[in-house]
Amino acid sequence: MILSSTVEQLLAKNNGTFTRKQALSEGVSDSLLTRMVKQELIERVGPGIYIDPASFEDEFLVAQLRLSKGIFCKETALYLYDMTDRTPNFMEMNFPKGYKSNYFDELRIKPYRQVNSLYDMGITTVETPYGNKVQAYDVERTLCDIIRPPHVAQEEVIRNAMQTYVKRPEKNLNRLIRYAKELKVDAKIKTYMGVLL
Repeated sequence: MILSSTVEQLLAKNNGTFTRKQALSEGVSDSLLTRMVKQELIERVGPGIYIDPASFEDEFLVAQLRLSKGIFCKETALYLYDMTDRTPNFMEMNFPKGYKSNYFDELRIKPYRQVNSLYDMGITTVETPYGNKVQAYDVERTLCDIIRPPHVAQEEVIRNAMQTYVKRPEKNLNRLIRYAKELKVDAKIKTYMGVLL
């Protein structure tokens, strides 16, 4: 059996990863997906998620597809924005208050939960190292999150992120201050910015 042209197009269009839902919408049946997996033409990396076996699995995209309410945050978001030199040992994701999943350990997710007003603040898309788009908090929200108790990042990580931020041409200080007030870290943010600007 050869790879169906529709599946080839799905892989090409979606950077080597596609979902069962996408396949069904293109007319690819479940039985065809199952046969292609058995013949190792595609690989099933999670419920309803398939990749090209010749490509590397994008763990950020797979986590996002399996946990669609999850937003990358804190040091994981810093990594996605290239604002830290540390590769995360686990992925930090934020979820709406009360969200539960059995996949956290399997996907190496450190979950946080927040009320909707804070959960929704600053959601944007960012590119993974593999070129796929995932949801993360914007840079300004991320900076507030890494200094917000009770899960404060290490001082070196915070300092490097703040130094990188002030050098960014697309920084938005007004947004940073607004978020800092809402997240009750405005005094800390003003201290860091006062030293660096």
